[in-house]
Amino acid sequence: MPAYQYEALDAQGKKQRGVIAADSLRDAKKRLQSKTLFPVSLTEGGRTKASDASVTTSSISRLSLLPSLSALSTRREKISSRDLAMVTRQMATMIGAGLPVDETLQAIAAQSEKPLIRDVLTNIRSRVVEGEKLSEAMKVEAASFDDLYRAMIAAGEASGDLGGILARISEYCDKSEDVKSKVQAALVYPAALSVIASGVLVLLMTFVVPKIAVQFESFNAELPALTRFVIGLSDILTRFGPAFLLIFIAAAIGYSAALRRQPLRLKVHGFWLRLPLVGRLLRVVASARLARTLGTLVEGGSPVPEAILAARETQSNQVVRDAVDGIYKDVREGGALASAFRKSGIFAPLLVYMVAMGEKSGSLPHMLTKTADYLEGEFDGVTRTLMNLLEPAIVVIMGLMVGVIVMSIMLPIMRLNSLVLS
Repeated sequence: MPAYQYEALDAQGKKQRGVIAADSLRDAKKRLQSKTLFPVSLTEGGRTKASDASVTTSSISRLSLLPSLSALSTRREKISSRDLAMVTRQMATMIGAGLPVDETLQAIAAQSEKPLIRDVLTNIRSRVVEGEKLSEAMKVEAASFDDLYRAMIAAGEASGDLGGILARISEYCDKSEDVKSKVQAALVYPAALSVIASGVLVLLMTFVVPKIAVQFESFNAELPALTRFVIGLSDILTRFGPAFLLIFIAAAIGYSAALRRQPLRLKVHGFWLRLPLVGRLLRVVASARLARTLGTLVEGGSPVPEAILAARETQSNQVVRDAVDGIYKDVREGGALASAFRKSGIFAPLLVYMVAMGEKSGSLPHMLTKTADYLEGEFDGVTRTLMNLLEPAIVVIMGLMVGVIVMSIMLPIMRLNSLVLS
């Protein structure tokens, strides 16, 4: 087998050099790409292969290696979650109907109006045509197709039911997008109301109150305590408002940077989980995501340990991720899945009970899916109730604050009127 010297770029864009054994230039290129290396030049035995005069190092880097370099650049771009759900649904329909994978990708790319989707699918299709599996070809577009997505695809390929697993992935994406859309829609009005209320209060305290305070100074009389308090607060905001804003921005940036450190992230995420209402909601969401992902993967044919490891990527809370790692370790050592969930002490009791029932009855995927449906419904109901209560609460709080400002202005005027009348 010939040996080829190569010069390639890794995933971080750093140049790597070495020697690789392969049957041909194309095989050498595929072997390098499987190691997440993107070749810039390939030479056989230290010299450019001469069997084909048209295949030189420069022509390789200019022609055949361009897809790899373009893959390196598109890796940084990401298909939106809504578009990913649509693409997955189309793939499930076409592949389920018997259309080959490469033709499916070509058809979806051709009918898409978004250049990013066309580029991503065309890039994946070129690798599928070269003989790679769909799950392997998607690695080049890891920004759009994460580890969990590729693990589900690999499970479908192993079980021979790629169309079926794509349909379940499509349902999974639709459920996730639906929950996200409901939360965003519920937060839009309270967020807008809060911004408007804050803007009105800032305008009153920094523009209206200072002008009225100047008028009060001509009274040469002692102002009420409430008026003095509001004028003092207005003076502080007028003088130090920009400084407070800069401090707030710096604190937010520092907090975000500090969360990248593992010890602090564990403490902060643990604090959120311990909060009375917020912590309960976070546990419900984590349990629903884990149940949905595990159910989809196990139903698609993935072994339970590998499914747990893949489902870990759906969790953003570091404490939950560590708990999933503990569950994975216990299951790999031969423990029951329900016992591992119960030992973690993080997830909803319903999930632990349903997993135990699923293991006993042999219908674990079905039980996990039912659990996810119930927990998502519970989260939806609680958040809807909270949002319905939040809107009037914001209005009441804003009314009280504006009322205090108005009262602080009216008290001296009323006292002046009483003095004039007397």
